[in-house]
Amino acid sequence: MKRRYFLLTTTALVLALGVTAVPVAASAADATAAAEGTTIGEVVVTAERFKSTVQTTPVAVSAFGPEMLQQRQVNTVQQFASQIPGLVITPATGTSTSARIVLRGAGQENSGINFDPGVGVYIDGVYQPRITGAFFDFFDIDRVEVLRGPQGTLYGRNSSGGAIKIETKKPTYAWHFGGDIAYGTYKLNDARAYVSGPIVDDMVAFSLSAVSRKRGGFIDAPAYGRKVNNKDAQAFRGKLLFDPTEKLEIIAAFDYQQDTSDPGIGVPLQAPLGVDTLFATGAGRDLTRTELFGPISSKLYSRGASLNMSYAVTDAISLISITGYRNIHAETLEPLWPTLAAQNSGNGAQNIGGGSIFRDHNFSQELSATLTTDRVKGVIGAYYFDEKGAAFGIPPYATVNSQYRGTVAKAIFGQISYDVIQGLSLTAGGRVTRETAHFTQFYPTQRTFSQSDSKTFKAFSPKFGINWQATPNALGYASFTKGFKSGGFNPISPNTNTGTVGVDGKPTPYGQEKVSSYEAGLKFTTDDHRARINIAVFEAKYHGLQLPVFFPGTSNSYTSNASNATIKGIEIEPTWQATDALQLYGILSFQHGKYTSAFTCSTQFGVFTECSNRKIKGVIPAKVVVGGTYSPELDIPGHFTIAADLNYTDKYFNNVANEGPLVQTPTTKLLNGSITWETPDKHWAVILEGKNLTNKHYVLAGLQLSNPVRPTVTGYPGDPRVVDIRVKTNF
Repeated sequence: MKRRYFLLTTTALVLALGVTAVPVAASAADATAAAEGTTIGEVVVTAERFKSTVQTTPVAVSAFGPEMLQQRQVNTVQQFASQIPGLVITPATGTSTSARIVLRGAGQENSGINFDPGVGVYIDGVYQPRITGAFFDFFDIDRVEVLRGPQGTLYGRNSSGGAIKIETKKPTYAWHFGGDIAYGTYKLNDARAYVSGPIVDDMVAFSLSAVSRKRGGFIDAPAYGRKVNNKDAQAFRGKLLFDPTEKLEIIAAFDYQQDTSDPGIGVPLQAPLGVDTLFATGAGRDLTRTELFGPISSKLYSRGASLNMSYAVTDAISLISITGYRNIHAETLEPLWPTLAAQNSGNGAQNIGGGSIFRDHNFSQELSATLTTDRVKGVIGAYYFDEKGAAFGIPPYATVNSQYRGTVAKAIFGQISYDVIQGLSLTAGGRVTRETAHFTQFYPTQRTFSQSDSKTFKAFSPKFGINWQATPNALGYASFTKGFKSGGFNPISPNTNTGTVGVDGKPTPYGQEKVSSYEAGLKFTTDDHRARINIAVFEAKYHGLQLPVFFPGTSNSYTSNASNATIKGIEIEPTWQATDALQLYGILSFQHGKYTSAFTCSTQFGVFTECSNRKIKGVIPAKVVVGGTYSPELDIPGHFTIAADLNYTDKYFNNVANEGPLVQTPTTKLLNGSITWETPDKHWAVILEGKNLTNKHYVLAGLQLSNPVRPTVTGYPGDPRVVDIRVKTNF
């Protein structure tokens, strides 16, 4: 363990020293040479609701434009995780359409109507409240911004861990067309297209984009006579830009997504006593075969619309309106664990599994005003959110039931930064939130009546910061921020044993999760703009951490505010343009978390014990990515670029009790790379892409069913080696 951390720390220091070894102050000749050569590009962001670059924004934010996303082979939300310190994005266990998003140890992996995310996802400023449907493809993307740490002031709803902001391309008044097709291993077929142009010159423009992604399965399932875990998803987006005056801009958008991929089918790593799974031999088993069987089905249909309007009252004051709507329908049937009964009766009996129908529609409206002067930047606004969701259990895996949840959230917020003196500014802000949730459940085979409850959650989330722009290329900052994650309801069936004699199960509310975060950072770029390093150090103190716990003396679990916790860490992002042809970069994060109050959890054998000495679920001790791009000058037409990165992720726990080792995501080292040839006019490109080039077989997550003798464990493998050839056009 000590040796591994020594190697990781050494790697971080080498990268950092490589960056800072470049002279801090460049001579006039050096500056001229840098201007004529290749420098590190800047990405404009709106992390604080104002346009600025990453290097001049006093928060921990990472941002990527379309070119960088292509070089690093980022086409979906899931693939983006490898490029951000401390970020984990994987499929939620047992599903292919819901995302498990954890940032700095904060997040949520349970999908459905009762569990809100800890990391907010925003598309063109519109909050996406459900992690169901989060695995959409990228193509018409202008930039992606990831804000790390609680965003309690400006992005206050359920963004206690951070926020992922995806900004799509704005329609243009000049004609533009782009597209690509790809073919690869496991019958991978991708097709993407984008077109934009004028309808009325300088007044109305449009854009259309479409994506289709198909790939065959990679896990052999003899019970189905085929390989499972295939991909089959399509998406479409249309946008209209209306500029009636020089001061008013209106952008309307509509998107549609469907995904009929297989649900996430796992691999038995440990089976119950008596179950004959010859390949379930633990950590060394064959991860390309599964013995699970039973009905499988997965369907997702998502429709969304947004209306963004901005009006420049003066050069300093702007009014902004963001309206959003989304409707989601999802169905899932999947086996989770093998059983002795299913084995003894052949395919007539089913394994233990999950089955549900999920429906959700939500509406949001945000109004804000911004002020920008030489010394003051400020924003003030109001937010309204209304969501209604329903879920239905589907036999044979689930008991027939229906659940309904409605949520209304209201908030007012504001933040201001004031330049005290040249280069030194103070920031203060706050958000007041009030949310009311209503929940109703009905189990017709257990009770002739429904059960209902409601609860109101309130929070005040302040922020205070000090920022010092010491030079045009050096920024230091420190901040204190509070955030919160909304509470909700556990659907507890009436016949559930709650551990108390004579007490029926019923909806059980859990409270909001609060966090206080302290952060300090440094952003430094050399004068020749050929090297930079960004460093952030943080400590987050959680109160009422939402954890899955068990009713005393039973094996029935529910979400509760079980404990308090502290998570601290350091994040380092160095980039070095070593030569005009070679750029090197690193992404490093080191985290440590501990519980700070006592609570009880259940071991893998169903024994209850005090668990405050366990490690926090989802906290990654170390994550290191080292990569680079090389564009040699060759005596042939066009341009070549070679890109590669090595991604190291330390092992981390997927359950609260840290038991047993088969449920732990192991240490992984993944190698990715690509070779691109682009025509001299940059209208065409051919790209050879490869992910997991060493064909590493590993488990992304594990799902455990406790048992007094031998627990049942199902693992969910990561993707094997995938290689494809992509042809791209851009006019």
